[in-house]
Amino acid sequence: MKRRKVLSILLVTAMAFSLLTGCTSEKEPASGEEKTAENGDEITITYMCSGVKAAEGEDFESETLPRLVKEKYPNVNLEVTKLPDDQYYTALKTKLATGEAPDMFLVQPRYAGVNATFTLAEAGYLEDISDLNAVENVGSGVESFRYEGKIYGIPGGVTYLGTYYNKDVFEENNISVPTNWQEFLEACETLKNAGIQPIVMGDKDMYVMQFGLYQLAANLVYPEDPEFDEGLRDGTKKFTDEGTWDLVLERYYELYEKGYVQSGSLGLGVSQAQQKFIDGEAAMIFDGTFNRKAVEAEGATSFERGYFPLPGNDEGKQLYTAGAPGGGPAIYSGSKNTDICKEIIELWFDGESDLYKAYESNGRFISTNEGAEVDPMYADFMKLYNEGNSFYWCNQAWPAGTETEMETLFGELIGGAGTTIPDITSGMQNKLEELLNQ
Repeated sequence: MKRRKVLSILLVTAMAFSLLTGCTSEKEPASGEEKTAENGDEITITYMCSGVKAAEGEDFESETLPRLVKEKYPNVNLEVTKLPDDQYYTALKTKLATGEAPDMFLVQPRYAGVNATFTLAEAGYLEDISDLNAVENVGSGVESFRYEGKIYGIPGGVTYLGTYYNKDVFEENNISVPTNWQEFLEACETLKNAGIQPIVMGDKDMYVMQFGLYQLAANLVYPEDPEFDEGLRDGTKKFTDEGTWDLVLERYYELYEKGYVQSGSLGLGVSQAQQKFIDGEAAMIFDGTFNRKAVEAEGATSFERGYFPLPGNDEGKQLYTAGAPGGGPAIYSGSKNTDICKEIIELWFDGESDLYKAYESNGRFISTNEGAEVDPMYADFMKLYNEGNSFYWCNQAWPAGTETEMETLFGELIGGAGTTIPDITSGMQNKLEELLNQ
C-alpha cells in the first residue's frame, strides 16, 4: 500500500536521524548494571500530551505526574510538555519525522486521530509493551491498543458519551429517564410544551456533533453489524448503505427539525452551551464524562444533575452506550530509556499507588481496574459496558478527517444550506475512500 510505503520511509528517516542526534539527555549506567528507575545517575524522561492545563488546582499531567514520579524515583526527572490538541498533533508529527520524539507520548485508540495507535504502530514508532502488568490491570479496553497481536499503549480508563440532564426539571414535569427513542422524543415534547428548551448544543465547535451522533450509531448501526467499520475499510460496507448512517443522521436531525435542540446552535460554542445548561436554560446537553466538571460547575441556578445514555434504540430493543477507551501513554520505539518508561507506566496504572489514585480522582475518566469504585452517576453506563452492550466511538475506527467531513456537511444541513442526508453519507464515503487511498 502507498500509505505503508510512505510510513516506512518516514520511519527509516527518523531512526537514522535519531542515531545522529539522540532523543533524550541521559547518562549510561555503570558497566554490567541494568539501568532502572531506582538506580543509576539522575536522568530525564520526556513526555508529551495534549490538553489544556487545569484552571484550578494542580494539573495532573504537567504537575502531579512528574511530582509523584519524582517521589517514587528520586533520580528520575519527568519533563512534561502539554499542548492544545492542534498544536500537539503538529508537534508530534514533526518530532516523529525528525527522530526527536519524546520518550513517551499520548496516543489514541485504534485509528483515532493523528496520534492513533494503529497508524503509529504500523509505522514502527511505538514500543511493544505487551509484557507490562498494567496491560492486565486496565481491562478489555486495552484491545483498542493491540495491533497485530502486540500492545502499544495503555487506555486511560473508559470515557462515555451521554446525556447530562436537570433532574429537578425532569421531576417537576413528571418525566422519567427515557429508555428508548420514542420515550426520548416524548420527553423532549413535554419539555417544549412547558416552555423549557429541551437540549442545548454548542455546534460552533463542530466536534460536539459527534457527542449525539455516536450515541445513536451505537444503537442503530453496530448492534446489527459489529464489524461495520472493518467493512468500510475493506470496501464491503459503505456509509451510503441503506439502513445504517442514513438512520443515524435522520434521527439526529429530527431533534433540530422539531426545535428540541435550540435554534442557532451553529453560533454557540461548547463552553457557551455548557454555561446555558448549568444556568438552567436547557434541560439537557449531550457531552462526555471528560467534561463532567464543566457541566457540574455552579451556574445561575442550583439543581441536581443526572446522566443517561441517549436511547437511540426502538421500543423493545436493547439499549447500547457509546463507551470508548480513553487515550493513554505509549513509549517511543526510538527512546533509549524504554525500561524506565515501562516502570513509570507500571506505577501509573498499578491500581494502588499514589500516582494511580491521583489519576483516578482527576475526574476525566472512569477506571476499569478491577475493584475500582464506580461513581453512581456512571453505574448504568458501566453495567452496559461490562455486559458488552457498548460500542467504541466511531471515529476511532475511521481515518482521521472522515468525522470532520460528517460534521461540516451536517452543519450545512442544520444551517439550511440545502444539504441532504444522502449528501452527507455520500460525502463521508468519498472522504473515507480518499483518505484510505493516501
